[in-house]
Formats: sequence, C-alpha cells, structure tokens
Amino acid sequence: MELLKFFLTLIVLQAISTSQIPNLVTAANSNLFREYIGAEFKDVKFSDVPINPNVDFHFILSFAIDYDTSDSPSPTNGKFSVFWDSQNLSPSEVSSIKKQHPNVKVALSLGGDTVRNESAFFKPSSVDSWVSNAVSSLTDIVKEYNLDGIDIDYEHFQADTVR
Repeated sequence: MELLKFFLTLIVLQAISTSQIPNLVTAANSNLFREYIGAEFKDVKFSDVPINPNVDFHFILSFAIDYDTSDSPSPTNGKFSVFWDSQNLSPSEVSSIKKQHPNVKVALSLGGDTVRNESAFFKPSSVDSWVSNAVSSLTDIVKEYNLDGIDIDYEHFQADTVR
C-alpha cells in the first residue's frame, strides 16, 4: 500500500511540475528537442549546444539524486542533492540560457543510473518521510535554478521483502 501511495505521489508531482510549463507540446509536434545534460562532468555548457529558435528545446539537468555527496554516498530517503556539473550548469547559467532563448525550458531529472560509479538504488526507508523530504528538497532545487519541470529516471529498485 505504501509503495502504491508513493508512486501516486510521484505521478502527482510530475503532473504539477509539467503544468507549470505554459506551452505544453503535444507528441504530434515534431518541433521538440530534449537533451540530458551534465551527468558526465565533462565541462559541457549550455552554450556548447546549438539551439534552433524554431524548436522547443528542453535541457534536462542530470541528475538530482537522493544520496549524500560524500566520497562513499548513501541514500538520504528523499533528500535530493544536485549531481550534475553545477559549476557550468549553475542557476545563473540556467537564467542566462532562458533569457537568450525564449524557446528553452530547463528541467531536472531524478534518479539516474549511478552515484560515484555505483548503482543508485531507489530504496525509501519510509514512504511518508521520503515524500516529505522529496517535496522539500526538490522545491528548493527547482526554486534555486528556476526550473520548468521534473523528469523521473529511476533505473534500480530495491523492494522491502518484509510484509
């Protein structure tokens, strides 16, 4: 039951985040380009990507992960941290690219594959506390970076086998 409650909350969070985008693009519109950016820390900047002014362009900052940022990261039960190249993809850079190109939106992606080359497992210790922590920490990141949406990309799950 808790897992169902959690997934329903994720769906609501995603619906809320996408409702903030004023010009929703339908699947039939082929003038949309989405690009994950920042996951590999290779000094990639928004300015490295050519942006066609006739295309709705969505950068997706990769990744916000609910792990701590230590040398040996561990899960934080919904307290998300930025794991993208925040020096080159900073809040001021997000603001700048959006001012230069009105067709650009910037979102963040949750989860991803790894943290410091180890699989990033989705493993909430409590659904209620995970949801509370996630809403709080993600709201802070979305506000700090003035983001337009949230993408969910969890790739590894660990279920509680005790019922």
